[in-house]
Amino acid sequence: MKKIMSDSSITTPEAQSTTPAPRQSVSLPSIGEFGWVWVGLILLLGISLVVAPGTMTRGSILAMLPFAGILAIVATGETLVIQQRGLDMSAIGMVSLAGVVMARTGLSHDSLLLAVAVTVGVCALVGIVNGVLVSRLAIMPLVATLATNALLIGAVRSLTDNAPVNVPALMQTISHAQLFGLPANILIACAFVVTAWLITRKTAIGRRFVGVGVNPRAAEAAGVRVLSYQIGAYVASAMCFGAAGMLLAGFIGSASATSGNDYLLPAIAAVVVGGTPFTGGKGSVIASAAAALFMAQLGQLVLALGAGDSIQLLVQASAILLATLIRHLPHVLHSLNRVKK
Repeated sequence: MKKIMSDSSITTPEAQSTTPAPRQSVSLPSIGEFGWVWVGLILLLGISLVVAPGTMTRGSILAMLPFAGILAIVATGETLVIQQRGLDMSAIGMVSLAGVVMARTGLSHDSLLLAVAVTVGVCALVGIVNGVLVSRLAIMPLVATLATNALLIGAVRSLTDNAPVNVPALMQTISHAQLFGLPANILIACAFVVTAWLITRKTAIGRRFVGVGVNPRAAEAAGVRVLSYQIGAYVASAMCFGAAGMLLAGFIGSASATSGNDYLLPAIAAVVVGGTPFTGGKGSVIASAAAALFMAQLGQLVLALGAGDSIQLLVQASAILLATLIRHLPHVLHSLNRVKK
């Protein structure tokens, strides 16, 4: 016996021809969540070459790279803390204090090695204090590290009497040295960035570090010593700030209470432009370093155009906003396509 199919189950050629074709989704090329900073950097270099070609000469680039390297080291430390859902606002005081401690110790004992060792020890101690305040005492990172920053600035002023301190000649030689045609500062910065990348991406410690940042409770349930990683992030951050402070003091030739004033907000901006979210876990020190180069070149470009301080801040803020919007544009387009469907 033949089964009779209902009319609703029969699709005629005319019905097929009137079926609307699916809409084509609009999307940007997939270059990864941390890849957009490289696009922005290439665009900025191209704009600089057209608008202010003087900033793209070999001399200008070599003059900019040492400061970009110092900023990249600070941004690396800030990235590690933000990956643990924290924030370190003590960069100003730590950069200044590290330069002063290194200079005073080096001149007093005529030993740069001892000066560096003492400075590293001081930085580690400050990092432990920050980590304990945030992780153990549950004080908000913004409040805890700002308080630490105020104490550090006070300590620097007490040590210097608000007068610059000369830096040992050997440290100046190291900071001004060049290797393979590149400034030593940028090579040291690359060593910091690559080391941090290898530890966080290629080791078991790094995987646990990322896991603590993603979900501390789940990591603790899995047997990970969460407190150690959270405090360790602040220790690593303080040591990065200290290394940047020593290199900056050596490059300038003196250390003072105001040495670190220009390295807090640009470092945080570099982390944001590089794509590290404040939700923890995810992050890329390499992207933050590229964003530090972006920020340094942007400052060079704005200065070359003769803009005032207010215009410089406006341009930098606009560039940061544009970089953030470009990075999130694929998600916006995907959401719009879902609404249309």
